[in-house]
Parts: sequence; C-alpha cells; structure tokens
Amino acid sequence: MGYYQKNLSDFSTSAIELQESKTLKAAGLSNLSTNTIAGLPASSSAIVYATGGTYPGAATLTTIATPRGVGLGATFLVASDGAGAVASVTVQNQGPNVGVAAQTVEFSLASLELAFGVTGLTGALTATLAGGDLERPSGTFTTKMPSLYVGGAGNIKLTLASDEQPIIIKGITANSFLPIAVKRVFNLTSDTETTATDILALF
Repeated sequence: MGYYQKNLSDFSTSAIELQESKTLKAAGLSNLSTNTIAGLPASSSAIVYATGGTYPGAATLTTIATPRGVGLGATFLVASDGAGAVASVTVQNQGPNVGVAAQTVEFSLASLELAFGVTGLTGALTATLAGGDLERPSGTFTTKMPSLYVGGAGNIKLTLASDEQPIIIKGITANSFLPIAVKRVFNLTSDTETTATDILALF
C-alpha cells in the first residue's frame, strides 16, 4: 500500500487551462435569452449576483447569513433602460476559466430586488453564453505564482516570478512539468512565440 503525506504544500491542488477559451470576457453578454424583467429603477445599474443556471463560475451571495457571505467568481452589472427593463448584463469580474457556450446564467427576482433596492419586480432574466462571450484566461499572475505542465511540445514565452523581462524556454518536450514559478505566460493566440500546447498553470 502506498503512503501519501497529509501536507499538501508540495503538491499542486488546482490548475488553469491557459489555452482554453473558457473565461468570460469583460463585456456585455450577447444573448439575454430570457429578458422580461419589469419594474427596475429607470436608467440605473447595479452589481447583481447570479442565482442559478448551468454556468458554474458565478460568484454567489448568501443573504441569510449575517454578515452576508460572498463566494468568489464572476459578477455582473445589470443596467436598466428608461422604462425599467433590463438593457444589458455586463461581466465585471471575469471569474474562473470554466465557461462553455450554451451554459446559462440566471438572476432571480430576489437577487435583482436586493441589488437595486426595490420590491415588486416581475419577469425573469437569463443569459445564455455564446462562444463570443468567452476568451482565454489572463496569463498574468499577481498573488500565486504557478508552475507549468506542458502537454504538447514546443516553446513558451514567459516571465519568471522574480524577473521583469520575458524569456523563451525552447524545445520543451510533450508531457513535461516545469518546476519554475512564473508571473506571466504569453498564452494568447496573438503570442506567436509560444508554440507549445495544452499548457496548464499549476498552483
């Protein structure tokens, strides 16, 4: 029987797929698939916490607890038009890299009423994610500095945790762990000097 230490400090316990477009763009959601809310204050806006749907990366707000508890994740700015209907839903905090097209984000009447400080709203509000609502995650890290796993061979342009200038690590073989700490990986499609694929940031 194998022995595994209880201290997880030497192990990676979370990861980000750096080349998968699963992060919400900091922009307006393109498809408000259900948008029948009425009674909002005219021409106003508020941060509203999602309360349902199939998208798993939304921040949550527990209104029963005192003080209220907030679960980290994507947050949304809901804006109303002059008639008190929903005009737009814009991503404020982009949240984790877990989004997939066709997932839904739902906002309950209670959550909208809490955010806008009103009562008596009617209708429903649901956004359905489209591919254009998603992008690759930022490869910049400011608090935790990850190591890397590389699934597909190639080169990676990156900045090490204590450096200011980027370097290119060349000739990385497939299925390699890089025991380094990085504060930036040049992982966007425009970063052509990074040719390795299936890169994971490991924390």
